[in-house]
Amino acid sequence: MLDEQSRNLRVFAWDLYNYGRGIIMRRTTVLLIGCLFLFVLVQAGGGAPKKQEVTIQLTEFAFKPNKITLTKGVPAELKLSNKGSVTHEFMVYAPPKAGMSMEDVEKWAEDQSYFKDLEVTVEGAGIEVVGKGIFEVEIEAGKSAEIKFTPTKAGTFEIGCHLPGHYEAGMKGTLVVK
Repeated sequence: MLDEQSRNLRVFAWDLYNYGRGIIMRRTTVLLIGCLFLFVLVQAGGGAPKKQEVTIQLTEFAFKPNKITLTKGVPAELKLSNKGSVTHEFMVYAPPKAGMSMEDVEKWAEDQSYFKDLEVTVEGAGIEVVGKGIFEVEIEAGKSAEIKFTPTKAGTFEIGCHLPGHYEAGMKGTLVVK
């Protein structure tokens, strides 16, 4: 009887040992899977954005959306689509001073272009331009173009179409770079 009790006690101890090992193994496995999940999540999308994409429609006589926010230092792609029935242009520049004439505003927009000293690529609408000194993108009705650049200057800038009568009709907006 003592041998049987001793044997039962050993079997019980062995079962308890294996039960404990099983719990530890399950907890370790769950912990490892959790860590792996977090690692994948951070690598996939938890880090800094790799590219900013904004689609902008040009119509009579508006930009939709008329306010765009970008992050400084993160590559940006502005996808311009002229949904209107006439040609429009897209310009980004420092806001003009109050009381300027239309002629002065147009000159100001060229001189104060956001893209002036940036490496910019413009593709589409039958054009492909890469370089510095780009100050406007003109898009015919029904056409599209894409502007690729990395914002380097933070601040608030104006977007405008300076074809005759368009700006005066309200075709302007805001670009904010944070």
